[in-house]
Amino acid sequence: MDDQTSQTDTPPPRGLIGLLIAAVVTVGSNALLLSPILLDVARDFATDSVTIARVISAYGAATAVSALFLSTAVDRFGAKRVLVATTAVMALALAASAAAPAWPVLAAAQMLAGITAGMLLPAIYATATSLGGAARGARVLGRVLNGWAISLVAGVPASAAITDLAGWRVAYVVLAVIAAATCLGCRRLPAGPARDTASTPHRVASPLATLRRPGVASLLVVCLTFMTAFYGCYAFVGDAFRRALDLDAGTAGLFVLAYGAGFGLASLAAPLIDRIGPARLLPRVMVAIAGVYLVLTPALQTFPTALAVAAVWGMVNHLGLNMLVLLLSRRAAGAGGAVMGLHSAVTYTAVFLGPLLLGLAYEGIGFGAVAGAAAAAALIGAVAAWRDASRWSPSH
Repeated sequence: MDDQTSQTDTPPPRGLIGLLIAAVVTVGSNALLLSPILLDVARDFATDSVTIARVISAYGAATAVSALFLSTAVDRFGAKRVLVATTAVMALALAASAAAPAWPVLAAAQMLAGITAGMLLPAIYATATSLGGAARGARVLGRVLNGWAISLVAGVPASAAITDLAGWRVAYVVLAVIAAATCLGCRRLPAGPARDTASTPHRVASPLATLRRPGVASLLVVCLTFMTAFYGCYAFVGDAFRRALDLDAGTAGLFVLAYGAGFGLASLAAPLIDRIGPARLLPRVMVAIAGVYLVLTPALQTFPTALAVAAVWGMVNHLGLNMLVLLLSRRAAGAGGAVMGLHSAVTYTAVFLGPLLLGLAYEGIGFGAVAGAAAAAALIGAVAAWRDASRWSPSH
Protein backbone atom coordinates (compact mmCIF):
# COMPACT_ATOMS: atom_id res chain seq x y z
CA MET A 1 0.00 0.00 0.00
CA ASP A 2 2.90 2.39 0.67
CA ASP A 3 4.04 2.20 -2.94
CA GLN A 4 0.59 2.93 -4.21
CA THR A 5 0.17 5.84 -1.86
CA SER A 6 3.37 7.44 -2.99
CA GLN A 7 2.31 7.13 -6.58
CA THR A 8 -0.98 8.87 -5.95
CA ASP A 9 0.92 12.04 -4.87
CA THR A 10 3.38 12.14 -7.79
CA PRO A 11 2.10 12.78 -11.30
CA PRO A 12 3.58 10.37 -13.85
CA PRO A 13 6.28 11.67 -16.23
CA ARG A 14 4.75 13.40 -19.25
CA GLY A 15 7.24 11.92 -21.67
CA LEU A 16 6.42 8.38 -20.59
CA ILE A 17 2.67 8.94 -20.87
CA GLY A 18 3.17 10.44 -24.34
CA LEU A 19 5.10 7.41 -25.54
CA LEU A 20 2.53 5.03 -24.07
CA ILE A 21 -0.14 6.94 -26.00
CA ALA A 22 1.95 6.76 -29.20
CA ALA A 23 2.34 3.01 -28.77
CA VAL A 24 -1.43 2.61 -28.36
CA VAL A 25 -1.95 4.73 -31.49
CA THR A 26 0.32 2.38 -33.44
CA VAL A 27 -1.49 -0.76 -32.29
CA GLY A 28 -4.94 0.81 -32.53
CA SER A 29 -4.53 2.24 -36.02
CA ASN A 30 -3.42 -1.14 -37.34
CA ALA A 31 -6.06 -3.14 -35.47
CA LEU A 32 -8.91 -0.92 -36.65
CA LEU A 33 -7.72 -0.08 -40.16
CA LEU A 34 -9.18 -2.94 -42.18
CA SER A 35 -12.87 -2.42 -41.41
CA PRO A 36 -13.41 0.79 -43.44
CA ILE A 37 -11.25 -0.46 -46.35
CA LEU A 38 -12.45 -4.07 -46.60
CA LEU A 39 -13.95 -3.48 -50.04
CA ASP A 40 -10.76 -1.90 -51.39
CA VAL A 41 -8.47 -4.67 -50.14
CA ALA A 42 -10.93 -7.32 -51.35
CA ARG A 43 -11.00 -5.81 -54.85
CA ASP A 44 -7.20 -5.68 -54.99
CA PHE A 45 -6.98 -9.37 -54.12
CA ALA A 46 -10.00 -10.33 -56.26
CA THR A 47 -11.97 -11.73 -53.32
CA ASP A 48 -14.85 -10.65 -51.04
CA SER A 49 -15.16 -8.64 -47.83
CA VAL A 50 -15.88 -11.65 -45.61
CA THR A 51 -12.64 -13.31 -46.76
CA ILE A 52 -10.58 -10.21 -45.95
CA ALA A 53 -12.31 -10.03 -42.55
CA ARG A 54 -10.50 -13.30 -41.80
CA VAL A 55 -7.29 -11.27 -41.76
CA ILE A 56 -8.73 -9.47 -38.72
CA SER A 57 -9.43 -12.85 -37.15
CA ALA A 58 -5.86 -14.01 -37.87
CA TYR A 59 -4.50 -10.89 -36.20
CA GLY A 60 -6.75 -11.45 -33.20
CA ALA A 61 -5.78 -15.10 -32.78
CA ALA A 62 -2.06 -14.30 -32.90
CA THR A 63 -2.45 -11.48 -30.39
CA ALA A 64 -4.43 -13.70 -28.01
CA VAL A 65 -1.83 -16.48 -28.02
CA SER A 66 1.01 -14.01 -27.64
CA ALA A 67 -0.66 -12.19 -24.75
CA LEU A 68 -1.27 -15.47 -22.95
CA PHE A 69 2.28 -16.77 -23.16
CA LEU A 70 4.55 -13.74 -23.69
CA SER A 71 2.91 -10.91 -21.74
CA THR A 72 4.98 -11.46 -18.58
CA ALA A 73 7.96 -9.99 -20.44
CA VAL A 74 7.06 -6.62 -18.92
CA ASP A 75 7.27 -8.10 -15.40
CA ARG A 76 10.60 -9.77 -16.18
CA PHE A 77 12.43 -7.14 -18.22
CA GLY A 78 10.62 -3.85 -17.59
CA ALA A 79 8.48 -1.87 -19.98
CA LYS A 80 11.30 0.00 -21.76
CA ARG A 81 12.87 -3.11 -23.28
CA VAL A 82 9.48 -4.52 -24.23
CA LEU A 83 8.32 -1.25 -25.78
CA VAL A 84 11.49 -0.84 -27.86
CA ALA A 85 11.52 -4.43 -29.13
CA THR A 86 7.83 -4.71 -29.90
CA THR A 87 7.49 -1.38 -31.69
CA ALA A 88 10.47 -2.31 -33.87
CA VAL A 89 8.91 -5.64 -34.87
CA MET A 90 5.56 -3.91 -35.37
CA ALA A 91 7.18 -1.59 -37.92
CA LEU A 92 8.50 -4.61 -39.83
CA ALA A 93 5.11 -6.34 -39.75
CA LEU A 94 3.34 -3.25 -41.09
CA ALA A 95 5.89 -2.90 -43.89
CA ALA A 96 5.29 -6.55 -44.78
CA SER A 97 1.53 -5.90 -44.81
CA ALA A 98 2.05 -3.09 -47.31
CA ALA A 99 4.05 -5.38 -49.60
CA ALA A 100 1.73 -8.42 -49.37
CA PRO A 101 1.12 -9.95 -52.85
CA ALA A 102 -1.93 -11.99 -51.75
CA TRP A 103 -4.40 -11.97 -48.88
CA PRO A 104 -2.85 -15.00 -47.09
CA VAL A 105 0.47 -13.11 -46.99
CA LEU A 106 -1.35 -10.09 -45.58
CA ALA A 107 -2.84 -12.41 -42.95
CA ALA A 108 0.63 -13.76 -42.09
CA ALA A 109 2.05 -10.23 -41.74
CA GLN A 110 -0.86 -9.28 -39.52
CA MET A 111 -0.27 -12.37 -37.40
CA LEU A 112 3.27 -11.10 -36.79
CA ALA A 113 1.79 -7.73 -35.85
CA GLY A 114 -0.58 -9.58 -33.53
CA ILE A 115 2.22 -11.46 -31.78
CA THR A 116 3.87 -8.09 -31.20
CA ALA A 117 0.67 -6.44 -29.95
CA GLY A 118 0.15 -9.30 -27.50
CA MET A 119 3.32 -8.21 -25.70
CA LEU A 120 3.00 -4.48 -26.31
CA LEU A 121 -0.50 -3.81 -24.95
CA PRO A 122 0.08 -5.55 -21.58
CA ALA A 123 3.28 -3.53 -21.19
CA ILE A 124 1.38 -0.31 -21.90
CA TYR A 125 -1.56 -1.02 -19.58
CA ALA A 126 0.52 -2.43 -16.72
CA THR A 127 2.80 0.59 -16.81
CA ALA A 128 -0.12 3.03 -16.90
CA THR A 129 -1.95 1.47 -13.96
CA SER A 130 1.20 1.17 -11.84
CA LEU A 131 2.00 4.84 -12.49
CA GLY A 132 -1.51 5.93 -11.55
CA GLY A 133 -1.81 4.16 -8.21
CA ALA A 134 -5.11 3.90 -6.35
CA ALA A 135 -6.25 7.53 -6.56
CA ARG A 136 -5.09 8.38 -10.08
CA GLY A 137 -5.67 5.01 -11.74
CA ALA A 138 -8.64 5.86 -13.95
CA ARG A 139 -7.23 9.26 -14.91
CA VAL A 140 -3.79 8.04 -15.97
CA LEU A 141 -5.29 5.05 -17.74
CA GLY A 142 -7.86 7.31 -19.40
CA ARG A 143 -5.07 9.45 -20.85
CA VAL A 144 -3.27 6.41 -22.21
CA LEU A 145 -6.49 4.93 -23.61
CA ASN A 146 -6.91 8.15 -25.56
CA GLY A 147 -4.38 6.61 -27.91
CA TRP A 148 -7.30 4.53 -29.18
CA ALA A 149 -9.30 7.74 -29.65
CA ILE A 150 -6.44 9.28 -31.62
CA SER A 151 -6.31 6.13 -33.75
CA LEU A 152 -10.01 6.43 -34.43
CA VAL A 153 -10.22 10.22 -34.88
CA ALA A 154 -7.04 10.65 -36.90
CA GLY A 155 -5.37 7.34 -37.75
CA VAL A 156 -8.20 5.32 -39.27
CA PRO A 157 -9.97 8.16 -41.16
CA ALA A 158 -6.60 9.37 -42.47
CA SER A 159 -5.78 5.84 -43.58
CA ALA A 160 -9.14 5.60 -45.34
CA ALA A 161 -8.47 8.90 -47.10
CA ILE A 162 -4.98 7.71 -48.09
CA THR A 163 -6.59 4.55 -49.45
CA ASP A 164 -8.88 6.65 -51.68
CA LEU A 165 -5.98 8.82 -52.89
CA ALA A 166 -3.03 6.43 -53.13
CA GLY A 167 -4.19 2.91 -52.26
CA TRP A 168 -4.41 0.85 -49.09
CA ARG A 169 -0.77 -0.23 -49.24
CA VAL A 170 0.40 3.34 -48.69
CA ALA A 171 -1.72 3.46 -45.53
CA TYR A 172 0.27 0.55 -44.11
CA VAL A 173 3.55 2.24 -45.09
CA VAL A 174 2.53 5.33 -43.10
CA LEU A 175 1.72 3.16 -40.07
CA ALA A 176 5.11 1.44 -40.38
CA VAL A 177 6.84 4.82 -40.25
CA ILE A 178 4.84 5.80 -37.13
CA ALA A 179 5.80 2.52 -35.44
CA ALA A 180 9.47 3.09 -36.25
CA ALA A 181 9.31 6.64 -34.86
CA THR A 182 7.68 5.34 -31.66
CA CYS A 183 10.47 2.79 -31.32
CA LEU A 184 13.10 5.52 -31.54
CA GLY A 185 11.25 7.52 -28.89
CA CYS A 186 11.03 4.53 -26.55
CA ARG A 187 14.80 4.04 -26.78
CA ARG A 188 15.25 7.41 -25.05
CA LEU A 189 13.20 6.36 -22.01
CA PRO A 190 14.96 5.83 -18.69
CA ALA A 191 14.78 2.18 -17.65
CA GLY A 192 13.72 2.75 -14.04
CA PRO A 193 10.32 4.49 -14.24
CA ALA A 194 9.10 2.22 -16.99
CA ARG A 195 9.31 -0.97 -14.93
CA ASP A 196 6.16 -2.25 -13.28
CA THR A 197 7.06 -1.23 -9.73
CA ALA A 198 4.50 -3.58 -8.19
CA SER A 199 6.30 -6.62 -9.58
CA THR A 200 9.03 -8.55 -7.80
CA PRO A 201 12.28 -9.21 -9.67
CA HIS A 202 12.59 -12.83 -8.55
CA ARG A 203 9.12 -14.26 -8.88
CA VAL A 204 6.89 -13.47 -11.84
CA ALA A 205 3.32 -14.73 -11.84
CA SER A 206 2.14 -16.44 -15.01
CA PRO A 207 -1.15 -15.43 -16.64
CA LEU A 208 -2.69 -18.83 -15.85
CA ALA A 209 -1.70 -18.55 -12.18
CA THR A 210 -3.14 -15.04 -12.07
CA LEU A 211 -6.41 -16.42 -13.42
CA ARG A 212 -6.96 -18.17 -10.08
CA ARG A 213 -6.98 -14.91 -8.14
CA PRO A 214 -10.43 -13.93 -6.78
CA GLY A 215 -12.49 -11.87 -9.19
CA VAL A 216 -10.17 -12.15 -12.19
CA ALA A 217 -12.09 -14.89 -14.04
CA SER A 218 -15.46 -13.14 -13.69
CA LEU A 219 -14.05 -9.91 -15.10
CA LEU A 220 -12.57 -11.81 -18.03
CA VAL A 221 -16.07 -13.12 -18.82
CA VAL A 222 -17.24 -9.51 -19.00
CA CYS A 223 -14.24 -8.73 -21.20
CA LEU A 224 -15.02 -11.59 -23.59
CA THR A 225 -18.65 -10.57 -24.10
CA PHE A 226 -17.76 -6.88 -24.35
CA MET A 227 -15.02 -7.38 -26.92
CA THR A 228 -16.76 -10.07 -28.97
CA ALA A 229 -19.71 -7.71 -29.36
CA PHE A 230 -17.49 -4.78 -30.32
CA TYR A 231 -15.10 -6.44 -32.74
CA GLY A 232 -17.79 -8.59 -34.34
CA CYS A 233 -19.89 -5.51 -34.96
CA TYR A 234 -17.02 -3.17 -35.85
CA ALA A 235 -15.69 -5.53 -38.52
CA PHE A 236 -18.85 -5.10 -40.59
CA VAL A 237 -20.32 -1.75 -39.60
CA GLY A 238 -18.11 0.12 -42.09
CA ASP A 239 -19.19 -2.15 -44.94
CA ALA A 240 -22.85 -1.90 -43.89
CA PHE A 241 -22.62 1.89 -43.66
CA ARG A 242 -21.04 2.19 -47.11
CA ARG A 243 -23.64 -0.08 -48.69
CA ALA A 244 -26.58 1.62 -46.95
CA LEU A 245 -25.67 5.10 -48.20
CA ASP A 246 -23.39 4.27 -51.17
CA LEU A 247 -20.30 5.91 -49.65
CA ASP A 248 -16.60 5.81 -50.51
CA ALA A 249 -13.95 4.77 -47.97
CA GLY A 250 -13.04 8.32 -46.99
CA THR A 251 -16.62 9.38 -46.26
CA ALA A 252 -17.37 6.16 -44.41
CA GLY A 253 -14.29 6.85 -42.31
CA LEU A 254 -16.21 9.73 -40.70
CA PHE A 255 -18.19 7.10 -38.80
CA VAL A 256 -14.96 5.90 -37.23
CA LEU A 257 -13.95 9.52 -36.58
CA ALA A 258 -17.22 10.14 -34.72
CA TYR A 259 -16.69 6.97 -32.69
CA GLY A 260 -13.19 8.11 -31.82
CA ALA A 261 -14.37 11.58 -30.82
CA GLY A 262 -16.85 10.03 -28.40
CA PHE A 263 -14.17 7.66 -27.14
CA GLY A 264 -11.86 10.57 -26.39
CA LEU A 265 -14.51 12.76 -24.75
CA ALA A 266 -15.36 9.96 -22.34
CA SER A 267 -11.96 10.40 -20.66
CA LEU A 268 -13.45 13.50 -19.00
CA ALA A 269 -15.52 11.12 -16.86
CA ALA A 270 -12.43 9.38 -15.44
CA PRO A 271 -12.51 11.28 -12.11
CA LEU A 272 -16.11 10.11 -11.68
CA ILE A 273 -14.96 6.49 -12.06
CA ASP A 274 -12.32 7.01 -9.36
CA ARG A 275 -14.87 8.64 -7.04
CA ILE A 276 -17.85 6.27 -7.42
CA GLY A 277 -15.95 3.07 -8.10
CA PRO A 278 -15.63 1.08 -11.34
CA ALA A 279 -17.32 -2.04 -9.93
CA ARG A 280 -20.56 -0.14 -9.32
CA LEU A 281 -20.55 1.58 -12.71
CA LEU A 282 -19.52 -1.28 -15.02
CA PRO A 283 -22.89 -3.17 -15.09
CA ARG A 284 -24.72 0.05 -16.02
CA VAL A 285 -22.25 0.82 -18.78
CA MET A 286 -22.66 -2.68 -20.23
CA VAL A 287 -26.43 -2.16 -20.40
CA ALA A 288 -25.85 1.16 -22.18
CA ILE A 289 -23.57 -0.59 -24.69
CA ALA A 290 -26.32 -3.13 -25.42
CA GLY A 291 -28.71 -0.26 -26.05
CA VAL A 292 -26.35 1.25 -28.61
CA TYR A 293 -26.23 -2.02 -30.56
CA LEU A 294 -30.03 -2.20 -30.60
CA VAL A 295 -30.34 1.20 -32.29
CA LEU A 296 -27.30 0.88 -34.55
CA THR A 297 -28.96 -0.74 -37.58
CA PRO A 298 -31.71 1.88 -38.05
CA ALA A 299 -29.19 4.63 -37.29
CA LEU A 300 -27.09 3.63 -40.32
CA GLN A 301 -29.90 4.62 -42.68
CA THR A 302 -29.14 8.35 -42.36
CA PHE A 303 -25.76 10.03 -42.16
CA PRO A 304 -26.37 12.32 -39.12
CA THR A 305 -27.93 9.62 -36.94
CA ALA A 306 -25.13 7.20 -37.83
CA LEU A 307 -22.49 9.69 -36.67
CA ALA A 308 -24.43 10.53 -33.48
CA VAL A 309 -24.80 6.88 -32.47
CA ALA A 310 -21.15 6.25 -33.35
CA ALA A 311 -20.11 9.00 -30.90
CA VAL A 312 -22.24 7.53 -28.10
CA TRP A 313 -20.84 4.08 -28.90
CA GLY A 314 -17.33 5.45 -28.48
CA MET A 315 -18.19 7.07 -25.14
CA VAL A 316 -19.65 3.98 -23.51
CA ASN A 317 -16.93 1.70 -24.89
CA HIS A 318 -14.19 3.92 -23.45
CA LEU A 319 -15.84 3.83 -20.04
CA GLY A 320 -16.24 0.05 -20.17
CA LEU A 321 -12.63 -0.53 -21.23
CA ASN A 322 -11.27 1.84 -18.58
CA MET A 323 -13.22 0.12 -15.80
CA LEU A 324 -12.26 -3.39 -16.92
CA VAL A 325 -8.54 -2.65 -17.06
CA LEU A 326 -8.64 -0.78 -13.76
CA LEU A 327 -10.54 -3.55 -11.95
CA LEU A 328 -8.28 -6.28 -13.32
CA SER A 329 -5.15 -4.42 -12.23
CA ARG A 330 -6.55 -4.04 -8.70
CA ARG A 331 -7.52 -7.71 -8.45
CA ALA A 332 -4.01 -8.83 -9.43
CA ALA A 333 -1.66 -6.38 -7.72
CA GLY A 334 1.96 -7.43 -8.21
CA ALA A 335 1.25 -9.22 -11.49
CA GLY A 336 0.55 -6.31 -13.80
CA GLY A 337 1.96 -7.86 -16.96
CA ALA A 338 0.33 -11.23 -16.31
CA VAL A 339 -3.18 -9.90 -15.71
CA MET A 340 -2.95 -7.49 -18.63
CA GLY A 341 -1.78 -10.45 -20.69
CA LEU A 342 -4.96 -12.28 -19.74
CA HIS A 343 -6.97 -9.20 -20.65
CA SER A 344 -5.28 -8.95 -24.04
CA ALA A 345 -5.59 -12.70 -24.64
CA VAL A 346 -9.34 -12.57 -24.02
CA THR A 347 -9.71 -9.35 -26.01
CA TYR A 348 -8.00 -10.78 -29.05
CA THR A 349 -9.75 -14.09 -28.75
CA ALA A 350 -12.79 -11.88 -29.24
CA VAL A 351 -11.08 -10.19 -32.21
CA PHE A 352 -10.79 -13.69 -33.69
CA LEU A 353 -14.25 -14.96 -32.73
CA GLY A 354 -16.25 -11.78 -33.33
CA PRO A 355 -15.66 -11.33 -37.08
CA LEU A 356 -15.65 -15.09 -37.64
CA LEU A 357 -18.98 -15.85 -35.92
CA LEU A 358 -20.81 -12.64 -36.71
CA GLY A 359 -19.49 -12.80 -40.26
CA LEU A 360 -21.75 -15.82 -40.74
CA ALA A 361 -24.70 -13.75 -39.53
CA TYR A 362 -23.75 -10.85 -41.80
CA GLU A 363 -23.35 -13.07 -44.84
CA GLY A 364 -26.53 -15.05 -44.21
CA ILE A 365 -28.95 -12.51 -42.72
CA GLY A 366 -27.48 -9.02 -42.71
CA PHE A 367 -26.14 -6.39 -40.36
CA GLY A 368 -29.29 -6.37 -38.21
CA ALA A 369 -28.45 -9.89 -37.03
CA VAL A 370 -24.88 -8.80 -36.24
CA ALA A 371 -26.07 -5.88 -34.10
CA GLY A 372 -28.68 -8.03 -32.35
CA ALA A 373 -26.11 -10.67 -31.45
CA ALA A 374 -23.76 -7.95 -30.17
CA ALA A 375 -26.53 -6.55 -27.95
CA ALA A 376 -27.20 -10.00 -26.50
CA ALA A 377 -23.50 -10.49 -25.74
CA ALA A 378 -23.31 -7.10 -24.01
CA LEU A 379 -26.30 -7.96 -21.82
CA ILE A 380 -24.63 -11.22 -20.78
CA GLY A 381 -21.62 -9.12 -19.84
CA ALA A 382 -23.84 -6.79 -17.81
CA VAL A 383 -25.16 -9.72 -15.77
CA ALA A 384 -21.61 -11.00 -15.16
CA ALA A 385 -20.47 -7.51 -14.13
CA TRP A 386 -23.41 -7.13 -11.73
CA ARG A 387 -22.67 -10.50 -10.10
CA ASP A 388 -19.02 -9.54 -9.77
CA ALA A 389 -19.85 -6.14 -8.23
CA SER A 390 -22.02 -7.77 -5.55
CA ARG A 391 -18.95 -9.58 -4.19
CA TRP A 392 -16.67 -6.57 -3.86
CA SER A 393 -16.57 -3.14 -2.26
CA PRO A 394 -17.27 -0.20 -4.61
CA SER A 395 -13.60 0.77 -4.87
CA HIS A 396 -12.68 -2.62 -6.30
